[in-house]
Amino acid sequence: MSFPDPLVVNVNGVAKSLPRVDSGRYSSEYLLMEATGEYRAKIRNERSKPGIDGRASDRHVLSLKYTLFATATTLQQERMCSVSITHKAFDDITLVDDIAVGTAALITVGNVAKLGSFES
Repeated sequence: MSFPDPLVVNVNGVAKSLPRVDSGRYSSEYLLMEATGEYRAKIRNERSKPGIDGRASDRHVLSLKYTLFATATTLQQERMCSVSITHKAFDDITLVDDIAVGTAALITVGNVAKLGSFES
């Protein structure tokens, strides 16, 4: 089952609808162009070659990037956030989901502010 098209992302309380512009080979890209910038989301899935232990790893990455276009008086600005979920191929996906959802729960307004202040 794939992600919806368009992909709706809430940014500062405003729903941004990003239509899918590319897909294939276990990946998709979504893009919303606005007058002053663009929102781009990418979803990638990959399986590595087997490592020393003979087991391959799966990696799933979701990223959202906002680009504020340059003007005559300001430089272009880019802001990005991404999440990566990595596990051994054929691992118990329910347990992988549990740790991923637990990690996502840490992404609160307060914790994002702490990260931005270099707290750890």
